[in-house]
Amino acid sequence: MKLEKNWFYYFCIALSVAGIAYILICGVSNPGGSQNYPYVRKGLMILVFFLVWIGVHFFALLCARLDLASRLLKRRNLSLGLEGVYVILILGAAFALRYAVIVQFPMEPASDYKTYYEIAEMLKNGTLQEKGEGYCNYIAMFPHIIGYCYILKNVFVLFGTSVWNGQMANVLFSVGTVFVIYRIGRKLGGKLAGVIALTAAAFWPSQIFYGTMLAAEFSFTFFLYLSLLLFLHLAMDYDAATRHAVWGVLLHILLGFLIAVTSAIRPMALILLIAIILCLSPQNMKLPNIPKNSISIWVRFMAKGWLRSVLILVSYWILSSVITTNIELTINKSLPSLSESFGYNLLVGLNEESRGGWNEEDSKFLYANLDITKSPIQAQIACRDRAMKRLTSDPRALFDLFVNKYELLWENDDYGVTWNLAFLKEQNQLTPKRAGILTAAQETNHMVYMITILFTLMTLVYLLQRKASYLYVPILLYLGTAAMHLFVESQNRYHYHVLPVFMIAASVGIGYIFENAIVFVKSADLQRKEKERQKHQEETVLKQFEEEERKAIKTRYKNMTNAFDMDSAIKNGNVIVTVSAKYMKETAHPDKEDQKDIIFQEMRDSERTELFNKIEQLEKQNKKLTTECKALREELELEKSKHSNWRKEK
Repeated sequence: MKLEKNWFYYFCIALSVAGIAYILICGVSNPGGSQNYPYVRKGLMILVFFLVWIGVHFFALLCARLDLASRLLKRRNLSLGLEGVYVILILGAAFALRYAVIVQFPMEPASDYKTYYEIAEMLKNGTLQEKGEGYCNYIAMFPHIIGYCYILKNVFVLFGTSVWNGQMANVLFSVGTVFVIYRIGRKLGGKLAGVIALTAAAFWPSQIFYGTMLAAEFSFTFFLYLSLLLFLHLAMDYDAATRHAVWGVLLHILLGFLIAVTSAIRPMALILLIAIILCLSPQNMKLPNIPKNSISIWVRFMAKGWLRSVLILVSYWILSSVITTNIELTINKSLPSLSESFGYNLLVGLNEESRGGWNEEDSKFLYANLDITKSPIQAQIACRDRAMKRLTSDPRALFDLFVNKYELLWENDDYGVTWNLAFLKEQNQLTPKRAGILTAAQETNHMVYMITILFTLMTLVYLLQRKASYLYVPILLYLGTAAMHLFVESQNRYHYHVLPVFMIAASVGIGYIFENAIVFVKSADLQRKEKERQKHQEETVLKQFEEEERKAIKTRYKNMTNAFDMDSAIKNGNVIVTVSAKYMKETAHPDKEDQKDIIFQEMRDSERTELFNKIEQLEKQNKKLTTECKALREELELEKSKHSNWRKEK
């Protein structure tokens, strides 16, 4: 299904340009790190921006000049083989790095991560209702908590209950996400974009170091982008000519199920669902110009974007209802509805003193209402009502809070290091060597993050100018996440699942640079060839003109200098006159000078008259040649003008 641009498409891309530009400004203005030389890091960052920007464009021009794309295209099997080997090597390196981190940085779960571990252990032992009454109330207030716990529980059942097994499961999810990101990048931007996205995802420092945490982000991000990949497959690969329309319909149902599973881990998956609906609903697939009865009913079904959207929504709702019922049976409590479940998160997110982060005041308010009402649902409703008062109390302060929260969420990507530093120090595991590695990784990570943001900004500008791209859907995921966290609780690590959006967008943008380089080189070659052809044509015309001019000059000179040599003519017998003997006789006797002078005078008079006549003829010929030369020059100027207009139009 071909994506068409509309006003909402332009609005979202333009809004993203503003948002990403602000992230870039914040990241450069507040680079963090050592405060001894605050401007050194800023200057270094700008210098790296310049070098990377120039380097990418130079390498793109070099590849275009060497015509590597065409050469690899001719050797398709070799190209696919090299790509496959590279993907396997990078995935192996990604696994090795993540494995090394959990070995070198031993971590016991704490805070929310400890909650996941203990609930998963109780689920495995079947003692959640018996020994985990507090956890049951917690799950009733925040149902998404149990989604990752189910995954951990299954890992513990298969491999045993240990932090190590949970961390290894997250490593596998993380490496799986790297591969899915590669496939999405390849789908949206071609082989080069896929390889760049693969490399970025494999070696992104914060996502590597965050692997020590028993966090839900790994499984959530894997299923989220797997859903996105499935959607791109359905939207880009199923057209009116498909012979597998039934399979396509089934995959739409599977997509709804997959988003429901993802939403059970973290409700932020609803943003992807909304993005897909916004993208699909206005679209219609063009059917062949044949009688409708000749077209499969399933193809006609898939031709309507809104019907696809309805199918995804229905399948999502069915499985979500099943999951909700299962959770209620597991904890033996009713779960709040969608409008009730966000009360506490909204209350915390609108707290100006804590800048939208967790705070003890709101936490006490939640549990106080839970103790009073004995109902998790009523406790959430009380939080929601109080949050609404904050929302309408001071609009100016609220806007200030929104801007502050946006900066805290996006200005850096340090959570992978800061959480390790905090927990290792708390657990007396932070050695100077580990601290040094983490600090260096933090500085490197910020540089990588800012470079990716820079190329993402460039890609968004390209999207405003180029034809519509399904990169629009991941961009909606970024916008939805940013908008949601303006209101609800926010932490820097909550942008974890959006980082692949930036990786994919930046890789697609670099692919655009290489495409533009190929077009530039081909255009330059065409211009060079056209100049050479024009120069050759001009030289040919000039040579022709010079040849004609040379002939004219030669003829003119010959005519002007063609004095008649009477002596030679008489001696050679070319001219015989009655005075020949006398003339020869007189010329042989120099003493008859007077008679000779008379004869010469008569001959000169005759020759002068003849010469004047020839000069008059030559002037006429010269005038004619000048007119022809002028006409040739005008024709040459006309050809130059036509060629210039043709080149401009091209």
